[in-house]
Amino acid sequence: MKTKLAFAVSAIIGGLIIGCVASAQSKPHIKGTKFGAPTEGMSTEEYQSLVFLDPQNTIRSDWHAVKGMSGYFLIDNQGEPTVSVVDYNQGKTIKKIQMKDPEGTSFQPGGNHHIFVIPGARYAWSSQRYEKDVFWTIDLTTQEVVDTFRLSMNGKTVIAPLHIGFAYTQPLAVTGNILDKKKGYLTLLSTATRRPVDIIELSCPGARDAMFTLDDSKIFTTCQQEPKGVSIVDVKTRKEIKMVPIKGGRAGGMTPDGKYFMVGATGAVVLFDTATGDQVKSIEVPGGGGNFTCLPDSSKCYAGLRKANAVAVLDMAKLELMKVIETGLNANRLYLNPANTRYGLFTNESGKSETVSIIDTQLDVKIKDIITGLGPHNVAFNPEGTAAVVSTKKEDVATLLDTSAADPSKWDVIDEVDAGIQNNGVRWVPSPDALKKVL
Repeated sequence: MKTKLAFAVSAIIGGLIIGCVASAQSKPHIKGTKFGAPTEGMSTEEYQSLVFLDPQNTIRSDWHAVKGMSGYFLIDNQGEPTVSVVDYNQGKTIKKIQMKDPEGTSFQPGGNHHIFVIPGARYAWSSQRYEKDVFWTIDLTTQEVVDTFRLSMNGKTVIAPLHIGFAYTQPLAVTGNILDKKKGYLTLLSTATRRPVDIIELSCPGARDAMFTLDDSKIFTTCQQEPKGVSIVDVKTRKEIKMVPIKGGRAGGMTPDGKYFMVGATGAVVLFDTATGDQVKSIEVPGGGGNFTCLPDSSKCYAGLRKANAVAVLDMAKLELMKVIETGLNANRLYLNPANTRYGLFTNESGKSETVSIIDTQLDVKIKDIITGLGPHNVAFNPEGTAAVVSTKKEDVATLLDTSAADPSKWDVIDEVDAGIQNNGVRWVPSPDALKKVL
């Protein structure tokens, strides 16, 4: 992991970039081209014209709108607590954003776990992993925290709101309370005010991966604490429709066509029809429990098999297991290259692992392993797919990769970049200069 390689990202003429983006902005209702913060009362058309850049718990990612824009990687350093700003062209961290708790609180410092880019790419949230309810709002035009707030409300105490799902038709978001062993809560947040607006109580504790259906009529979420399972919520009434127990239920994922909500369980991937809310299939797999990534056309999905040290390839037309690819310890999630989704990086995130695996999603084979820091957790690519950062939660550095070669067997490490202990979440975001030109 100590090898340093030469790295060059193809330069695009600045005027051409700005001209292309400005042209997109002159047509404000083209899907996924508009930059700026969501506003209260905006129409569905206006909301859907915003750029969506968050692939983790959101299906839509409008990489076409930011291709060629200058940008940086943001890395959440959960244990410091800071966010590293990484210039991947220079191959180094150029700044650290300080993450402080609200005045008057006495929580364990930190917990900032994942960066989530709010639709419109004007702001980002950093979510919480520790036993507290603190969120941070980062202004991406200044790369500074502009708001720190708590999610507990209405007499309900939120513990560890970890992952965020964004709505598709309105300025709304949802998060859970993954570490609560007694209560299950979903917190609804306005992406216009960037504050919580309501809390929905569930029948299962420790809500983890909450996601809206494409019409925003329902929210599906997994619950990681006992009794594990899936809770389905009606968005309009803000009431739970039902809860389905699932042995070992952990991670959740939505297919890009919005047809199925998937649950990683003990020895199975359990599928729910999002239209009816009914369980339609349980696909037997070895291990189970890892996170999901699907191809953009929803033809195949890839499920991490944490205890089997492998990834399952699922045929979504036949709803069956196609193949199991051995990867590495505590196999968790595939991250697709946005410029060529045939290839992706798969994280083997055990505290004893130092590898990410390159996967060919056409042939469904592992091409090779790349040595990273200890405990690779999260991966983000730049829009051109030429660079990637791998967070390594057991190190105080992250790993910067050169992924520019058309032949992925030539992808390799550039260098370590300064992060912090427990660096977990990582996202690509437009640079402040690029944003200011299009806002």
